[in-house]
Amino acid sequence: MDKDLELLHQKVDFLTEQVMLNQRRQQEWVELRQDLTPVVNDFFRTLVTELDQVAPYFSSDDLLYLLKKMLRNTRQFITLIEQLESASDFIQDATPLSKQVFQLLLENLDQLERKGYFNLVKEALHVLDQLVTTIDPQDLRQVAENVGLIADTIKQLTRAETMRSMRNVLAAYGDLSANPPQKTSVWALLKQLNDPEVRRGLATGMAILRSLSAESDMQAEKAE
Repeated sequence: MDKDLELLHQKVDFLTEQVMLNQRRQQEWVELRQDLTPVVNDFFRTLVTELDQVAPYFSSDDLLYLLKKMLRNTRQFITLIEQLESASDFIQDATPLSKQVFQLLLENLDQLERKGYFNLVKEALHVLDQLVTTIDPQDLRQVAENVGLIADTIKQLTRAETMRSMRNVLAAYGDLSANPPQKTSVWALLKQLNDPEVRRGLATGMAILRSLSAESDMQAEKAE
């Protein structure tokens, strides 16, 4: 009898606990509904206002057409998503490499700056600005007309023999500037003609003058 009574009390306690638990759940649901009701009402009011603004440009048929389009192109959307995933994986894999390339680029730029390349380019741009302000289109047309002659002149100047001759002339001029010749008589000059180097130099000078004279005559004939 006592066992039955104890078992009955346990059942009553369990049922009482379940009833209290259900009451708490109902109370929590009521409180949640009370809290959400203003939020939901405000959301729907905002939604109605926003939809009212786009009502002239939107209808239920448009929404239905959009849904059909999305369903019809589901595979394309899946392909696009897969491509985006592949691009994301590629970016993740390439990020360390791009950082290394960027670091190497910075190091090379820093090395070029320390060597003075940037200053050289800056000065070259300054020279170019000066050329632009001093050379007019007519000068450029004349350069274009004589570009073949300019190219031949540069080729002649870059020959080893020409460079050595120019170096010798500049060296001799430097020596003359440092040690200018004293007053020399005509007999002393004539005496120097016995030197083979002097005679060779005079012959070279005469050949140059002869060539310049012939070129001047040709230019004069062309002008006539």
